[in-house]
Amino acid sequence: MKKAALLVFVLWVCSCSFAANPFAIRHQGNDLWQKKFPPRYDSVSQRFLLRNEQAKFSRKFLRGSLEVMVYDMFSTALLFALPYEISKWSKPDIGKVNSQYRKTFTQRPAYDPDLWYVNYIGHPYTGACYYNSVRSQGATFWQAILFTMGYSVVWEYVAEGGLEQPSIQDLVVTPVVGSILGELFHHFTLVMSRNGFKWYEKLFVSLFNPMFAINNGFKYARPIPLP
Repeated sequence: MKKAALLVFVLWVCSCSFAANPFAIRHQGNDLWQKKFPPRYDSVSQRFLLRNEQAKFSRKFLRGSLEVMVYDMFSTALLFALPYEISKWSKPDIGKVNSQYRKTFTQRPAYDPDLWYVNYIGHPYTGACYYNSVRSQGATFWQAILFTMGYSVVWEYVAEGGLEQPSIQDLVVTPVVGSILGELFHHFTLVMSRNGFKWYEKLFVSLFNPMFAINNGFKYARPIPLP
């Protein structure tokens, strides 16, 4: 357990360092980036805007929140459809739901006995989707992390709070590992976009960074000249 926590911490630090690196993809079109990774399209005097990149964060937040709510509704329906052995969700009883909500908000989070791939694959993937719902609109690294943390808490306490006690692992794994994966997926997506998306790159983005595809399609909104 300690080794796993240490690994997560190291990945987290590396991700933060990557986000602060002047050579990381920032959509800024600066000279350092152009020299290190020259564009493979014809005009090097242009870059492309992401949807809402120049808008205030409040607009990115609203659009990202709508996408997250739709994603969570789909996830909820899927978990109810899956066998109890996988989801650990049973048909809700109103009396038990009310009782569980009181327990959720008055007692500490509990250790989650869910299957390993639910906790350590499903939740990080969900965190990455939360993250990129705003990152793919041009939100900063830290804005996207805070957004992911917020909606991870909402999922544990509101969506799942009436059925089971919030999970200690999920409250950490979803935002931390999810943000790391989300930034990596965001980076790879932007690298692929510089030369136009090939069919297998579109498949990768659709599977691992669907929020980018929803927000931007498979091309940026419009070209603008570099300063």
